Amino acid sequence: MYDFDTILERHGSSSAKWHQIVEEMGQGNEDVVPLSVADMEFKPAPEIVEAIVEAATHDVFGYDYATDDYFAAFTGWMARRHNLAVDPDAVRLSDGVMPAINTALRAVTHPGDKVIIQRPVYYPFTFACERNGLTILDNTLRLSDEGRYEMDFDDLEAKAADPRCTAILLCNPHNPVGRVWTADELRRVGDICLEHGVTVLCDDIHADFAHPGHRTVMFSSLGERYANNAFEFTAPTKTFNLAGLLCSNAIIPNPELRRRFDVAAENIGGLTVSHFGLVACQAAYNHAEPWLDELMVVLQRNLGVIRDFAARTDGIRLIEPEGTYLAWLDCRGLGFETPEAQCEFLRGKARVFLDEGSMFGQCGDYFERVNLACPTALLERVLDRWSKALSER
Repeated sequence: MYDFDTILERHGSSSAKWHQIVEEMGQGNEDVVPLSVADMEFKPAPEIVEAIVEAATHDVFGYDYATDDYFAAFTGWMARRHNLAVDPDAVRLSDGVMPAINTALRAVTHPGDKVIIQRPVYYPFTFACERNGLTILDNTLRLSDEGRYEMDFDDLEAKAADPRCTAILLCNPHNPVGRVWTADELRRVGDICLEHGVTVLCDDIHADFAHPGHRTVMFSSLGERYANNAFEFTAPTKTFNLAGLLCSNAIIPNPELRRRFDVAAENIGGLTVSHFGLVACQAAYNHAEPWLDELMVVLQRNLGVIRDFAARTDGIRLIEPEGTYLAWLDCRGLGFETPEAQCEFLRGKARVFLDEGSMFGQCGDYFERVNLACPTALLERVLDRWSKALSER
């Protein structure tokens, strides 16, 4: 029903992903292909575009609020896709997950407090902690010999026991390593945090991208005691490629945490959502589910392509993802002297632009994150360039 094959021309557009090549490499590198920033090389679902066009034609763009129809769309989605009953009164809106996370941090921490993150992890987590005057406690994920990341619960408990530790930033599914945390793992995190008075901030922006055989467990579905100690952050922006429309939803079941979140938001002038973000989110959740189902088939095909690439390429190992539309490649076996040398080889010789693993923490050195949300032919072009460059190395 939908076109996931056309390679879009995005040179000269306002795309941050494509402009990053010019920013970091300079002019004259138009042949370099980026599979870096986590937005898609696909047009959004036509059902969403139609709703936006209708709004652009007939709506007035004054100050907005989220209507009952909006909340019905959001709560219906969470019930259908994640078996989670959400009280609309527990939902707060924001222009993005990271603005909401920063607001929640201000609600439950004070400068000088300590916050747990689990590297290698989405690098804005580091920025959020540092820019709010917080000290990072790194509960580094462990990579097993079998190539699966696991939480170090002994280290987590030790860090949570620090009396200055007041929050943990949890990522599920985890970006970049692709783990979809099980209910048992999440309960263990929740029990440790409850015991030591640590509030859970759970980023579930990739929740809709659990691969076959896996299911994203929403933290607030674990039970009331866990839900009341947590903020849960979701958005249609990853799911439907709508990041530029600025819309996300925070689920905050605990009334006291909601009050503190509201105060923190008011202290920075309030959180808002664009008119078209509201329109797009409602249309996506009500009408674009078939688009997502078809996209998931494409992502599985692309995952097979990169799995085959890793299997036939000495020195590269795919960390098999359980979720997200990202692939995390262990390239330590390629033998580059430094991560910078590996990056220069990819960009200068192979002419591909990826997200370097070191961005996600030092434990990500010599890893590469590849965005699989693109036409298969574009992914194959990138991997063919990489293979050719390695053969000529």
